[in-house]
Amino acid sequence: MRQELQHIKHEALTALSRVSSNNELKQFEIDYLGRKGKLSVTLRKLKDVPKHERPAIGQFANEIKAELEHAMAKAARRLQEQKLHAPVIDLTWPGAEHPIGHLHPISKFLAEVVDIFTSMGFAVVDGPEIETPENNFDKLNIPKNHPARDAWDTFYVEGGLLLRTHTSPVQIRAMQKMRPPVRLIAPGRVFRHEATDASHESTFYQCEGLVIDRDITVANLIGTLDQVLKSIFGKKVKTRVRPEFYPFVEPGMDIDMSCLICDGAGCSVCKQRGWLEMLGSGMVHPQVLKNMNIDPEKYSGFAFGMGIDRLMMLRHGINDIRLSYSGDLRFLEQL
Repeated sequence: MRQELQHIKHEALTALSRVSSNNELKQFEIDYLGRKGKLSVTLRKLKDVPKHERPAIGQFANEIKAELEHAMAKAARRLQEQKLHAPVIDLTWPGAEHPIGHLHPISKFLAEVVDIFTSMGFAVVDGPEIETPENNFDKLNIPKNHPARDAWDTFYVEGGLLLRTHTSPVQIRAMQKMRPPVRLIAPGRVFRHEATDASHESTFYQCEGLVIDRDITVANLIGTLDQVLKSIFGKKVKTRVRPEFYPFVEPGMDIDMSCLICDGAGCSVCKQRGWLEMLGSGMVHPQVLKNMNIDPEKYSGFAFGMGIDRLMMLRHGINDIRLSYSGDLRFLEQL
């Protein structure tokens, strides 16, 4: 047993020399001197030692315990001195720098578009992303069974509601409170049941606009959108108008812009046409004006809608719309 006690002493002193904190010192005391510590457990075997050896073994054990307690006190003083001489932390020092995030490329581009319109006197309106079919379709001259509903296939939710397919319902809601003259834009997120690929996403951003006043003409529409595209892409770009059908406008038209890549000469980006389709627009349909409780005999107006994702991609030369929603910092930190 004497040899076992000697081994515990050697092991304990070695362990004590490696203690580097008060918590470790406390654990050392539990491991070796505690009720279930190694020294205490060994001393319980003293009853198995022959009677004539017990006094000597007991005295030897007490000497080891005293030596370990003395060594513990010395270790505690050592830790205290280390603490006193440790470098002082100056709480006024600046902390470690953490990287700061930035706006998403779509958010940055949308803010720029909004600034352009507000500088032209447009108000910004907002509305819910979950809409009624009445606001999303019916009041925009797209009744049930109208073939145009297929082009705006969307996601339906409980209660007969749906995720809006465009921000035009925001205009309907705004006109329930506003009276002409009005000049407003409705930027926001929209949803369509699309098969995603490099140029299509089920979730994307639009900025739609509405102008209603007396004597509004197609010339006002073309002039406004020509100025917007020049503000976004530069004064050198040219625009043209092509007829197109949209249920909520009459006449309807698409606004094209000269290709930024080939300057109208023809390339793979514009499919050798020299022109890029930029946005849809038209004069507000008389039935839509009536649905807004506006007399089409007194007022006229124009409306337009532009895909923010697509315009942002064109600005920065991005060829895949899915990159914007991937969350990949390698892409997002470039813009």
